[in-house]
Amino acid sequence: MSTKPPSKDTLPLDDGLHTLLEPPDPGSDTWDPDRPAAAPGGHGAISDIPAAAPGGFGAPPDMQSPQDPPARFTVLPRPGEAAAPIDSPQPRYRMEQLLGRGGMGEVEAVLDNDIGRMVAVKRRRMGLEDAAGLARFADEIRTVGQLEHPNIVPIHDVGVDDLGRHYFVMKYVQGETLGDIIRRLKAGDPLTHAQYSFEERMRVFRGMLEAVNFAHDAGILHRDLKPANVMVGQHGEVTVLDWGLARPLDPNQPEPAPSPTTATTSTPTESGDRLSDTRVGQVMGTPAYMSPEQARGEPLDARSDIYALCVMLHELIGLEHYLHEYQDSQAMITGVQKVEPKLLKLPRNATQGQVPMDILWFVQAGMQKDKDQRYASTRAMLDRLDERAEGRVPIQCHVTFTQRTLEELTRVAVRHPMAALGGYVMAVVAVGVALVAWAVS
Repeated sequence: MSTKPPSKDTLPLDDGLHTLLEPPDPGSDTWDPDRPAAAPGGHGAISDIPAAAPGGFGAPPDMQSPQDPPARFTVLPRPGEAAAPIDSPQPRYRMEQLLGRGGMGEVEAVLDNDIGRMVAVKRRRMGLEDAAGLARFADEIRTVGQLEHPNIVPIHDVGVDDLGRHYFVMKYVQGETLGDIIRRLKAGDPLTHAQYSFEERMRVFRGMLEAVNFAHDAGILHRDLKPANVMVGQHGEVTVLDWGLARPLDPNQPEPAPSPTTATTSTPTESGDRLSDTRVGQVMGTPAYMSPEQARGEPLDARSDIYALCVMLHELIGLEHYLHEYQDSQAMITGVQKVEPKLLKLPRNATQGQVPMDILWFVQAGMQKDKDQRYASTRAMLDRLDERAEGRVPIQCHVTFTQRTLEELTRVAVRHPMAALGGYVMAVVAVGVALVAWAVS
């Protein structure tokens, strides 16, 4: 059988191991970082992976011995070819574009030559193949693998490339991050403001909330919610990304040891946005969006994610982060614990109208420094949004009183149009009589 060497622009992906991620030890809830990444009784550790063929894809099919793991070549005939055995398989994946790079990993847009679709590949960066970092990477894969939800990106496959770097393949989400949207809104872009009214922004927020609520129901805390980890697709679909710091909600579940190569200060993002830098170490997360208790390194529950969600919503509607004056991560960690956001007095932005008061009250309840004063759960937040959609806005000030009264009158008018019309006529007549009486007197 003849083979065609992979082209130099192909992405080197290889199965590497029959089982790529070592399953947890029986009777233990924790990953053992001292054990090699091997299949039980199978192909051995990463060092046992067979040498790569020229082009970086692993040995081609006719060069593999029976005990070698299968290399990543196409198995389906290409369009227009007869459905016969493939004499010239091509590499399964071809890199198209680097989507982003952080301190712990990078994400690439890749063409799947078998299925004919774009996918995204996240792999660990060179030099970070330590046991503790691998344990955290494996936790991310298994965490996302449990979360089958429309607002959470699904994982398709896992593997090890010829350089020994673990990766996973996931859905490629076309669109833009919430951070990009906020920046354009803040810049006053008229098309973006026309597309993202306050109600549309609340719809996007609800998509984020649905994803996190699903994760909480599954017993998983995200811990790194921020605009850079939320994608809004071309058709308005909302996807929550990057579950690399996610942990079980069970406070008794131990935290994996930090990677020695990344445990010091922070993980800068590709964009260099100081608000989006993720710290990895004793305090994990993004300082600008973490809760006060997370900044203090305390045990976390669902209310920590709720705080982060509401910080994002506050920024999305007000177009200014409440800690925008702070210039470094340590100052932000202090500010998270001490600075009270001006929730009900957002500065008016020249490119948008006044933020609806009921939305401001909604945000305020989720950004309380005392977690006992926040929403008890994401389900409670969803219920509040359901009530808002039905016109049942809680009365919390004179503005929301007026809003609720008008909505109730509208509801009566819709259900009983004739009675509402009669009441309207009587009110007009009463006002007219009062005016005449006042003029005569």
